[in-house]
Amino acid sequence: MIRTLAGLVIVLILGAVAAAVIPEMQMREELQGVGYSYASRGMDETGSSNLVTAVIVAYRGLDTLGEVVVLFCASTAVVLMLTLYPIGVKASEPSRIVAFTAKVLPAPIMLFGVYFIAHSHLSPGGGFPGGTVIASTFLLVMLGSSSVPDRNGRLPAIESLAGLSFGLLGFWGIMTAGQFLNNAFLGTGTPGSIISGGLIPLISIAIGAKVASEFSGVFKAFRNSGGEA
Repeated sequence: MIRTLAGLVIVLILGAVAAAVIPEMQMREELQGVGYSYASRGMDETGSSNLVTAVIVAYRGLDTLGEVVVLFCASTAVVLMLTLYPIGVKASEPSRIVAFTAKVLPAPIMLFGVYFIAHSHLSPGGGFPGGTVIASTFLLVMLGSSSVPDRNGRLPAIESLAGLSFGLLGFWGIMTAGQFLNNAFLGTGTPGSIISGGLIPLISIAIGAKVASEFSGVFKAFRNSGGEA
């Protein structure tokens, strides 16, 4: 009871603060500072029609490196915990609908994920969302059967190669242009064309492969911890 009342009081206080502050907030009609610089010069400097991807991959490349490291640490921790403390739940037989879906949809879903990654410099998308879409095909195939996918253990190799490629491309920018993930040395191309964006498409591919392999590795760890049906 006391905990409920305390939570209610906190919610009321936060609501009162929000009610007092929000009316005073005003949206700027024009971009200023860094935002204006990105919007006015981003396409010319990076060759990317998608300024969001340009900011994430080019201008704030070190932040993206940190996000990749955080994702790696999180997936490694999950796999380690499932290895040391298996959940011990046997995989159940999939229903007919799931089994049929797992045979029909993985290819279209993976193609959509590849499109997400390959066109991230042209339209909404990127390595992170594209990688999760591709990983969902791994999950779907796993749910459609009672076996353990990737018995040959290729996922760690793909993850390592993708991470190494990301780092090498980033440091290549330092050596040639003096900035991590600077894509100017490859040429920006014509914004809007598939061959444009300099280094951005390659970085998106590396991030997409790493994200897809890491999430797929987590899914595989859940199946391994429960054993085969």
